[in-house]
Amino acid sequence: MVPINASIVNVSLPIITEFFGATVATSEWILTSYLITLLSFVLFFGKFGDFWGHERLYMAGLVGFVFSSLLCSLAPSIFLLIILRAIQGFTAAMMISVSLGIVKKSFPISMLGEALGIYAVLIAGGLTLGPAIGGILDGLLGWRSIFLINLPMGILSLIICFKILDRGESKEIKWDIIGTISQFLALFSLVYLLNYITSNPINMEALILSFFTISMVILFVWWERRTEDPILNLSLFRNISFSAYNLSLHLNYVCMYMIIFVMPFYLLKVLHLSTNTTGLVLTAAPLLMMFLAPISGIISDKFGSRPLSFIGALICAVAFYSMTELQFYSNGIDVFLRLALLGVGAAIFQSPTNRAIMSKIPNGQAGVASGILVTMRNLGMVFAVCYAGILLSTTINPTTLQLNSLIPLQAYDLTTGMHLVVTLGVILSLIMALLSVIGILTGKVIKKEVLDRIHQD
Repeated sequence: MVPINASIVNVSLPIITEFFGATVATSEWILTSYLITLLSFVLFFGKFGDFWGHERLYMAGLVGFVFSSLLCSLAPSIFLLIILRAIQGFTAAMMISVSLGIVKKSFPISMLGEALGIYAVLIAGGLTLGPAIGGILDGLLGWRSIFLINLPMGILSLIICFKILDRGESKEIKWDIIGTISQFLALFSLVYLLNYITSNPINMEALILSFFTISMVILFVWWERRTEDPILNLSLFRNISFSAYNLSLHLNYVCMYMIIFVMPFYLLKVLHLSTNTTGLVLTAAPLLMMFLAPISGIISDKFGSRPLSFIGALICAVAFYSMTELQFYSNGIDVFLRLALLGVGAAIFQSPTNRAIMSKIPNGQAGVASGILVTMRNLGMVFAVCYAGILLSTTINPTTLQLNSLIPLQAYDLTTGMHLVVTLGVILSLIMALLSVIGILTGKVIKKEVLDRIHQD
């Protein structure tokens, strides 16, 4: 439900804007408020879950998510809807922050790759299929139904969790108040800044926001290195493999969501496909990921994660490079095949990379590590929209993208902008491959050190 609700509102946004008589700039906060609170509190709840209990926190978040979804469907004004979406994001952070920790505790290490492969499928599928689900519900029952759909799913999930999850005992927790506040302000100002610069020129307000964001990041890092019980254990990043794979996973999400953002414009306005056909074309990547991600997870359980991560990153680079050949005279099959190849690469890359990260973290830090992964994923989505928007704006006027039909020259400009986006995807995918090589070399060094110590003993 959490990834679906990150994207399910997108299709209905114009209808909600018209329903409340609001401006587009105001209605965009229906999306942004959810993402900001989700991002800002995921690390906090990841740490909190390690003390209070992952399962207990997950169920509390599930109850809050269902209740806030009901309130969203009843919102009488757009401003109240924005506030309620922020609350929904807050409760979503409670669930998603500890989800990987629950998965890790529920499966032996020999099955962890397979389990995380299924997890990756659900996350990718929810984020990709969210707009399609929202469009169907909106067309049949109206925009309020996109929130009401969470009620039956949430209640069923709560019943299952209550019967299956072992809630255990909670532990005493020491609150990192300064770390929590500075982290919230840093992420909030960063998301706000990225949304601001995509629609406004660089001015004094943007510079002030940038200075404030950097100041909060410095304060957060400085405090977390000195406090006794930090919200984020920065020592985790001393593990080179952990840092390298987290960064590579972040870059992979940037690549995937740049395509999710830019490809609908190309399919609808350049190739003039119908909305239904566009939706079918965009399912190429998630369909392949749903099939291959569990398989790559199983393989990583048997042969290790690092080689698969490297191969998956290279396939992603090839897929993005192949998209530079798309022109304004291409067709839906051309796009479908290239997106399918991208889905193959992402499936091979994500499951082993998740496994490589989580398998190195002790259970006492599983919630924090899960929170870091979720933060990397959602920051990737935010950065993707920003990067893709900026690159498109260099070749075509943003107001032109609002036109239902583009003349040939405008279609060429949009295609050129898309080529810039996928070229960035090639570069980031090659960096992912390089980071995987770092992980391989680091793993060999660590293994050699361990064997040397055993031999000396």
